[in-house]
Amino acid sequence: MATESDQGRGKINSADSRPTRRRARHTPAAGPVWTRPATRKPERLTLEAILTTAIGLADAEGLDAVSIRRVATELKARPMSLYSFFSRKDDLVDLMLDRIMGEMLLDTVPGDWQEALRAIARRTRQVGERHPWLMFALSQRPSIGPNAARHAEQSLAAVASLDLDSARVRSLLVAVDIYTVGAGTIALAERQMQQRDQLTESQWRATTEAYFQRLTETDDLPHLAKLGSPVLLRRGDEDDAFEDGLNWLLAGFAATLDSDGRSRKRRNLRKPGSGEL
Repeated sequence: MATESDQGRGKINSADSRPTRRRARHTPAAGPVWTRPATRKPERLTLEAILTTAIGLADAEGLDAVSIRRVATELKARPMSLYSFFSRKDDLVDLMLDRIMGEMLLDTVPGDWQEALRAIARRTRQVGERHPWLMFALSQRPSIGPNAARHAEQSLAAVASLDLDSARVRSLLVAVDIYTVGAGTIALAERQMQQRDQLTESQWRATTEAYFQRLTETDDLPHLAKLGSPVLLRRGDEDDAFEDGLNWLLAGFAATLDSDGRSRKRRNLRKPGSGEL
C-alpha cells in the first residue's frame, strides 16, 4: 500500500517528467582565433542608413510608403530604435528633404544672374526627376534645414550683382521656385496617373490620344482641336517647354531693370494724391 510520502514523491516525479525547454548550446568554433573567419558584427544603426532606406522607399513606392515601421523592417531593426534619431514621421520627412536638398547644390554659381538662376532651376528639376515625390513634398512644407539654407545662399549669390532690395529679391526667387516646383509637380501627376491605371507609356499615349480625338470631334472645342492633344495632355518636348517658360519669366523680370541692373521705379504704383511709391 502506497504511503503518503510515496504519493508525494509520485507527484514530484510526475512533475519532473514533464518536457522542459532546453537552451540551445553554443558550439565553440574549431581552431585558434587567428585562423577562424572574423565574426560578423551587427551593423550599427545610423541616421545615414535610415535616410538612405527611407529615400529609396519613397523613390520606388512614393512618400506614402514611408513609415517608421516600414523603414525599421527594411533595416531589420526595432521601430523604437529609430525614435532615438527623431520623434515622428514628419521629422523623418524633413530630414529626407534636407538630405536631397544637398543634391541641388551647384559646384559653382555662374556670374551672370540669369544663367545662375537657370542653372539652379535646371538642377532642381533634375533632382526632382530622380526623386519623383520631391516636388509635391516641397510644395507641402517649408524646408529650412542646413542644406536648404545652403541652397538659399546660392540663390542669393546668383542675384547679388543686381541692385535689389530684399522684397524684390524674394519675389524673384519665389517666382523661379514656384515655376520650377510647379512644372515638376505637373509632370509627376501624369506619371502617377499612368502608374495608377497600370499603363505603359505607349498604352497611356494611345488611350489618351483616342480620348482626345473623341473629345474634339464636334465643333465645341475649335482651339483645342487646332492646337492638338499636347496642349491638354502636356505632351511634347518637356525640356524645351521648361526652358521656354523659364526664359520668359527671367526676361520679364529683366525688363523691370535699368541697363545697370537697378530696379526701375514702378510709377504706376504711386498712391493717388501722394508722392510716395
